[in-house]
Amino acid sequence: MAELFARDTLSSQRWRRRLVPNQPFIIGRTTLSFPVLWDKQISSKHAQLTWNGSQLEVSQFSEAINPVFFESKPQTSFLVNPGQHFVIGHTEFLVENTEPTLPQPHRSPKTEVTIHPSEIRKASFRKTPGRIELLTEMVSKMTSCNDHEQLVTITLQQLLAGIAHSNDVVLLEQRTRKNNVSYVPIAWDSRDGYSTPGGSSQSLIEHATQSEMCVLHVWPNDPLPHGDDFTRVAGHDWAMCIPLKFQLNSAGALYLSGQRAELEGNLTEVEILQDDIKFAELVGSTFANLSRNLALERRQSQLNQFFTPGLLEGVSTDLESYLSPREADLIVLFCDLRGFSAATEEHFDQLIPYLQQTSETLSIITSAILAQQGVIGDFHGDAVMGFWGWPHDTLQRPLGAIHTAQKIVRALAGDDFLCSDSPPYAGIGIAAGRAVAGMIGSRDQVKVTAFGPPVNLASRIEGLTKPLGVPLLLDENATKRLQQDPTMPPDSFVRLGNYRLAGLRKATQIYTIKSSEITWLSNYDNALVHFESGRWTEAKQQLENVPSQFGPRTALLAVMAQYKGECPDVWDGVIERRTK
Repeated sequence: MAELFARDTLSSQRWRRRLVPNQPFIIGRTTLSFPVLWDKQISSKHAQLTWNGSQLEVSQFSEAINPVFFESKPQTSFLVNPGQHFVIGHTEFLVENTEPTLPQPHRSPKTEVTIHPSEIRKASFRKTPGRIELLTEMVSKMTSCNDHEQLVTITLQQLLAGIAHSNDVVLLEQRTRKNNVSYVPIAWDSRDGYSTPGGSSQSLIEHATQSEMCVLHVWPNDPLPHGDDFTRVAGHDWAMCIPLKFQLNSAGALYLSGQRAELEGNLTEVEILQDDIKFAELVGSTFANLSRNLALERRQSQLNQFFTPGLLEGVSTDLESYLSPREADLIVLFCDLRGFSAATEEHFDQLIPYLQQTSETLSIITSAILAQQGVIGDFHGDAVMGFWGWPHDTLQRPLGAIHTAQKIVRALAGDDFLCSDSPPYAGIGIAAGRAVAGMIGSRDQVKVTAFGPPVNLASRIEGLTKPLGVPLLLDENATKRLQQDPTMPPDSFVRLGNYRLAGLRKATQIYTIKSSEITWLSNYDNALVHFESGRWTEAKQQLENVPSQFGPRTALLAVMAQYKGECPDVWDGVIERRTK
């Protein structure tokens, strides 16, 4: 595992960050994840860096004022191997390819102290000089963090500053694989600022995390004869473990170790270390609380992309359970923009204007969904999926889906869209049925989506809008749901035909909604009945009174032409669609 270690050569300020392969990042004074606030010679955005898996690629921005020194020479672009460093101002950046040793089994300690966190908080410091000032400074620094990595860095540094005889501090995270629980180092720091911590005590960590107690182990500091019952870990004669729950669902621990301090006054070594436990627990609990707050803020920011403001108000603190995937009766809307892919290919030199135009159009779609209490389910390039029925039972007011569709259609195609000489700018498919909806993701990324038959059907129905030239189509289930609303006029929907869509075995009755009173729609209704019953001569006669621009008319004539105007002996009235 590779890390970038930054340290100020004029002070003790420093941080280390894990490097993710092929993920570019920026170092500077104002960057969130890799800030170098202490050095005024570093620009707000000084250089872009990328770890390619074996080397760190560094490229200085042209607007950065001061040079980047690598191998004692100013360079604007270069590669850094693990073990090498570069310098900007008075800050040194070192690339390391190291990882602390995983916890190891060991024999019992000479002394063990186990204290419940609530008891620690009740106790007073036996030696207070310097501790109160450090805690005050810690709260100020930690509460100003808006990035989890920065919070971790400050936490580890404050622990080393507050426990002067500690050498190493490691943040561990619980990992479960095939029912085996282990604790893996995810961040660390050391007294000298660059050494990698050695091994840690597996039994100490297990004891602390399983009992949810703060545990201290002390080993003899004299040389041990071979076969002694006590074994020190990584050359240290004491270690403590503070169990934590940080981020949203992460269980872990803080592990500190070092060489014991000299006795002062009447204090015993255990009393001194108990003071250290209290300090470590205060720092650890503050870190855990702030870490969860940052994660909740990040999660809320992510959820705001999917939910309308106020939809999550009043939710209990167990947001994860409330938004967890579950079955629900959904109305799904799938909307796809027309012509964007072809336009970008034809005008590849104007991608930015086309991207901006697409972004503005997608904003119209998402705003319409959110305005009707819908949930943004997913983005597929220039297409958007929204749904109703989760997390609240919004199907008690199903007109939200149709109002959304009408707003989108009016914005992109105008009021009279059933019979247009120009193709619609967007296609909308709506389907209803039982599906699974919920929030999936990690602590760093979240996605709200739905899975199931109505999702696939809505996508297929949207694909049908293009050959039919009708921008809004619905399946029979959605139409029935919408007709149950007392405010919906009974003659609002027009049946366009029975289609077996590509990839689906069951045929689907396809409907659209009337945009206005249209006299020739009765002719199409009659033609469709004749067509499905096999009376094609009568169907053609009725279609003569339907405008040629009406796409469903063309679809019926195309099927009849395929059979040269003669209805086949085996006919179920279903129109087959072979392509999406």
